[in-house]
Amino acid sequence: MDSKKKNLQFVGISALIGVLTGIVISVFRILIEKGLDYSVKGYLLVKQQPNWLWLMIPLFIGLGIIVGLLMKGNPNIRGSGIPQVEAQLAGNLEMNWFSVLWRKFISGVLTDGTGVFMGREGPSIQLGGAVGQGIAQGFKQHGSDRRLLIATGAAAGLSATFSAPLAGTFFVMEGIHRNFQPTVWLSALTGAVTANFVSFNVFGLTPILPIFYNRVLPPLAYWQLIPFGLIIGLLGYVYNKGLLDFPLWYAKIRIVPWYFYCLIPILLVIPIGAFFPETLGGGSKLIMLASTHNYPLQLLIFYLVLRIGFGLISYGAGIPGGFFMPILAAGALIGAVYGTGMQQLGLLNAVYLNNFIVFGMAGYFTAVSKEPFTSIILITELVGSTHNFMSLAIVVLIAYLSSDWLGSQPIYQALAERLTRVKRYLDSKEPTDIVKMPVYEYSPVAHEFVKNVKWPGNSILITIKRGNLTIIPKGKTKIKPGDVLYVLVHKNNIGYLYEKMKELTMSN
Repeated sequence: MDSKKKNLQFVGISALIGVLTGIVISVFRILIEKGLDYSVKGYLLVKQQPNWLWLMIPLFIGLGIIVGLLMKGNPNIRGSGIPQVEAQLAGNLEMNWFSVLWRKFISGVLTDGTGVFMGREGPSIQLGGAVGQGIAQGFKQHGSDRRLLIATGAAAGLSATFSAPLAGTFFVMEGIHRNFQPTVWLSALTGAVTANFVSFNVFGLTPILPIFYNRVLPPLAYWQLIPFGLIIGLLGYVYNKGLLDFPLWYAKIRIVPWYFYCLIPILLVIPIGAFFPETLGGGSKLIMLASTHNYPLQLLIFYLVLRIGFGLISYGAGIPGGFFMPILAAGALIGAVYGTGMQQLGLLNAVYLNNFIVFGMAGYFTAVSKEPFTSIILITELVGSTHNFMSLAIVVLIAYLSSDWLGSQPIYQALAERLTRVKRYLDSKEPTDIVKMPVYEYSPVAHEFVKNVKWPGNSILITIKRGNLTIIPKGKTKIKPGDVLYVLVHKNNIGYLYEKMKELTMSN
């Protein structure tokens, strides 16, 4: 089949994926919003009549048990779902699409409906990927064609949940598929546009975050973007590290199985919902409130700390929910705090406060995810305005560079690598040690696949450090110059094994 016919075929299949994904995600959004409405009413009732806690606590425990059992039945529905899709497209993970579809759908509705600080966007991407995988199976597509349809579903999922077809397309190309070939963007864009068409017919044409910020920041105020971008980069690094570290801290809890960690944030959200209902959910409501109300600086700081802290607690528990919108909410609050502070110091006109709220969302998402183009396009579509493009891009650039300098990792790639980690025997009773060896340009192992290297006996390659990225090696992982290899060796033979490793890694 020539390329023109193949592209036309994939456009048709992608349109089908987009329509089906749009329907699934629209129902998903409606049920979450209904669930959150009921939860807010319940929290208000608890605040007014504390005796209702005796009903709400057992109800939420039961809900958490259901979600935990769903995760136990298929661990691939844990968390955001984006790392799973990325690992699947890389060929490192295989999933049962139907199991993921119904389990993620139900668990996402139940947990996000409580108002825990998680977003629906990550689950929507995984649900879209599951739809794409199911369609690929129905059309008997394999290999790269199958992966393309999964990626198309992911783009459609993000587009339908955010009403942002361009962001959905760029997210797949920049953040997941990492491929800008014509067939890839054509299929992803088709799926995203058709899913967005379905979403438009259900939710209307109003942008998700219709923030008014049509006043263009004057060039004389551009100096403000430098310290603001640096602050965004620093706090983005903190959030990035928290997303990687909190699941590890939860893993130290031994008294309950991992699939019941979700009970912790599900119960903690009750007092938050009773006293601060405006902070619940992904954070879109709080973003709009910050852009339309003149909140005191101290309250904005409190909201920011609460959103970041409880957001990490929610994600670390493995709840089937994403951190797309929570990142944007935290970024918006950073912008509100900075803008309000500068306003009180007499260094910023109040009419530009919303500018920094929008800049904060774009910069913070970039600092955490390391996906600048997706960030710029996403925020543009979410707020429905192309004003201030230059100043927004400057904040994104500074936030990216500062977070990168601090060591922030591409979060979805890092989580995908961790997800597919094979079992290690570092806690073995055998006497072991770790040897760290750098790889040079002309080392024998440079540019070789791990599976093709004749590793010394009684040694296991456990980690590859590549700049700021930590890689869990697999057979198809290619070793590159500049890598640092961490090799687990038998302690009694460490001298001999060290010399053997030098032969592999040192330049000839």
